[in-house]
Amino acid sequence: MSVTKLYSGTGHSVELGQLLGRGGEGAVHDITGRPGFVAKVYHQPTHPDQALKLENMARQAHPALLDIAAWPVDVLRAKPQGAVQGFIMPKVNGYQEIHSLYGPSHRKRAFPHADWSFLIHAARNLASAFEAVHARGHVIGDVNPGNVGVSAQALVRLIDCDSFQISAGDRSFLCNVGVPQFTAPELQGRRFHGLRRSPDHDAFGLALLCFHLLFMGRHPFAGRYQGRGDMPIERAIKEYRFAFGPHAAAWLMEPPPHTLPFTALPRSVADLFERAFVPLAVGQSRPKPREWLFVLERLNRELRSCGRNTLHKYSRNLSHCPWCELERASGAVFFTTPRPPPASPPPICYPDFDLDRVWNRILAVTPPAVEAMPHPDPTTPITPTPLPEVLQRAQRGNWIKTVVIAGAALAAMAIRPRLSWLWLPLAAILWSLLRDNAIRREGQRRRLALLAARRELTDLQTAWQQRASEQPFTTALHDLYTLRSRYRQLPEELQRDLQRLETDQRRIQLQAFLENHFIDDAQIPGIRATDRIALESYSIETAADITPEAIRTVPGFGQRLGRQRTNALLDWRQTLEAQFRYDPRQGVNPATVADLRLQCQQQRWSIERELLAGPDELAKIKVDILKQRAQLNIALIRQAVRETQARADLRIFYPGPGGWWPSHRI
Repeated sequence: MSVTKLYSGTGHSVELGQLLGRGGEGAVHDITGRPGFVAKVYHQPTHPDQALKLENMARQAHPALLDIAAWPVDVLRAKPQGAVQGFIMPKVNGYQEIHSLYGPSHRKRAFPHADWSFLIHAARNLASAFEAVHARGHVIGDVNPGNVGVSAQALVRLIDCDSFQISAGDRSFLCNVGVPQFTAPELQGRRFHGLRRSPDHDAFGLALLCFHLLFMGRHPFAGRYQGRGDMPIERAIKEYRFAFGPHAAAWLMEPPPHTLPFTALPRSVADLFERAFVPLAVGQSRPKPREWLFVLERLNRELRSCGRNTLHKYSRNLSHCPWCELERASGAVFFTTPRPPPASPPPICYPDFDLDRVWNRILAVTPPAVEAMPHPDPTTPITPTPLPEVLQRAQRGNWIKTVVIAGAALAAMAIRPRLSWLWLPLAAILWSLLRDNAIRREGQRRRLALLAARRELTDLQTAWQQRASEQPFTTALHDLYTLRSRYRQLPEELQRDLQRLETDQRRIQLQAFLENHFIDDAQIPGIRATDRIALESYSIETAADITPEAIRTVPGFGQRLGRQRTNALLDWRQTLEAQFRYDPRQGVNPATVADLRLQCQQQRWSIERELLAGPDELAKIKVDILKQRAQLNIALIRQAVRETQARADLRIFYPGPGGWWPSHRI
């Protein structure tokens, strides 16, 4: 049905402009004279319930919703009083589907500047969009990547809002569609038509999308199943088989290979994922959008940059960069940046750098003398702290009671030996009732004082080993040796890389050709939506990623039907390879050569900077070591005296012969 003129809800004519897109449900057009809005026109007139839903949505259009969603602002009719044919909504321009951001291969093309901080910020804005919808009393319902767009500034827009579950006074207009792979466990297997959703169901979908953003497109339930048979994502969701949490092994699951470790997240973020994906107790709910907003904002504030690769951002609570380790293990590059223009000057360079001269300055810093950790012994005799007079009397009384009770028990046993089983328990009970417990409490206090003194002494000894030994200086010098060796190897590595480009042009051109063919854009027989999600969770996004070895690890691509899917993917890649044509005239891409030279230059400048700072850094470490030695030596002596005093104070409770009286000295 082709129309060029429709009527708004108030009866004003609306002139349709350029066709922007067409789907199975309808088409989207520009509106003549209204550049900030577009018209969605259904192929068929809407059902009366859907028409009423759109009219209610238009009446509830609010600035908070229009900022984050393509929300209907007016209905469109074929005639002024005719049936609803579509609606007017804000134009979503400059946004791409969210999977173009979280998939590494898609991101290199669609969001080349995006780093992990950008992904976290997008997740934060996604949570804010969910919160805005829920604040107006509505539920998204059909949460899936196709309904979320992201801009180059990490802003988020929700689309396909006409499918939302809308609250209009006493009536609710339900969401009758959904994607099983993004549906909460309690709704798995149920028909979407007529299904009432809640904000808690949206919370599950929000957590899924946040997980995809933070974990490079991984689905939290698309892990390796250790049991028998396949574990489809829908079944894993229904059975709460979260593959990344600390309890994954109990569910017979483990994460896919080459995945960001779950421990790379701060505890506050990891806790929200666990609450979203594991069974909840009665009365509990999944994390609300505002909770995600707060913890993601804090995570972004607490990120640090990797010293080796500034594109790598990670949580400040980690001691080393997880992205470096992940890229070394997988061979993949998760974050890239476009090559700067050749005319842009280098940020820092050292034209007069002389490696030999700088290295002589480094070696001129003499290391601190090797000094063993002192083990001081007090030189003056230690006098135990005597018991107060009142405790001395209590101690003497306890000894007297002990002698009397023990004597009575022995006498009773001698008189009535057959009742020996009775006299000893009675003696123990009598002793516990008659003894003065003040002595026991004082002994316990002194025992705890000795333990605390020993613990503090051990802490000081550990601090001496970490900060006062020559090890920090030796480690820093060893790192400088490694940098010098790396610096000398840079020219050879650059020549090897350039030579590899010259001799491997066909493979490079084929790789680039295959990387431009995405699985989610192709029609591959037998490959379902759930298969595409599983493949993406195992970093298989393009034809270049398809190899028998890579596919073998993906759930659902094993026996029987799985082999058919595997063969379909391999056949698709082979078909593309047959279409590839090598062009020997292209030669080496100048941009690639420039990138290699720039990377080498940046590494050279970075190493020069660290080597130039080496002498001052070594001198500072040496001064710190000597200062720590002076401070810790004094502290060790003092603490050794305290420990010896505490030991002597406790020993007063275990005197030798003749030591029952307070005048006894240790």
